[in-house]
Amino acid sequence: MQDLISLSAFPKSGVTYLSFLLFHSYFSDDRDIHDLERKYILDIHAYPNATFVDPRAPRLIKSHFPYNPAIPAVRLTTKAIYLMRHPIDVMMSAWDYQHLIGGTGRDTQSPAFRAYINQWLMSGGLMIPQFGPWTQHVRSWLSQTNIPVHLVTYERLVDDPEQELKSIIDFIGIDVPAERQRIAIERSSMKSMAMLESQEVENRVDGIFFRNNLAAGYGRGHRFINKGYRKSYEAVLTPDERALADKTFGNEIARHYGARL
Repeated sequence: MQDLISLSAFPKSGVTYLSFLLFHSYFSDDRDIHDLERKYILDIHAYPNATFVDPRAPRLIKSHFPYNPAIPAVRLTTKAIYLMRHPIDVMMSAWDYQHLIGGTGRDTQSPAFRAYINQWLMSGGLMIPQFGPWTQHVRSWLSQTNIPVHLVTYERLVDDPEQELKSIIDFIGIDVPAERQRIAIERSSMKSMAMLESQEVENRVDGIFFRNNLAAGYGRGHRFINKGYRKSYEAVLTPDERALADKTFGNEIARHYGARL
């Protein structure tokens, strides 16, 4: 049955935040947030065999796949919410996550960091080969016409969650009372997510954030919920790197953000 609603995004674009908002909108308070990606908004990468437990709720999945109807999860999708984030902020979030996975230091003053930036810019934002580069991922979803897509930028979602969440819920087509939306926004704040992550780390609970295979990175003080990077283009890149970023990402930014980088 083609009835999945996909929260589609390039990795490190903020889809966990979007998942929190929708979990707290659609699911009652007795549902365990630690099971978010296993039972309610299924992470089809981490839990490919997971099944939905609430037949009354929308069948939401979290996906990093580009649009490709050959992929079963994509073929079964009836609507998609595409979450886009500025590619240089994605780059910075990916840098942090790589070091959480590897349990290594993340020195942004090192030659390795500048090499990482160059690779990111030259490749169009390639992070994980199976998902392709950022530029192709964005184009794959926003240029196809087979599945209705609701575009949300991470920046607008953070800056105006009330308006963006209402728009997303209207697109899904299953109403949520305004008061419940307000509660969802409150429970999905950066502070709330960071507190939940700290609880999982402290108690070594295998949940949304903590996994045993990430213990080394957590032991070094790395976290999944970090700075919520914004304006990294101005803060991080050198003039030469900005010129390359303009060449690589400028057209997509202008088309979907309404301005150059």
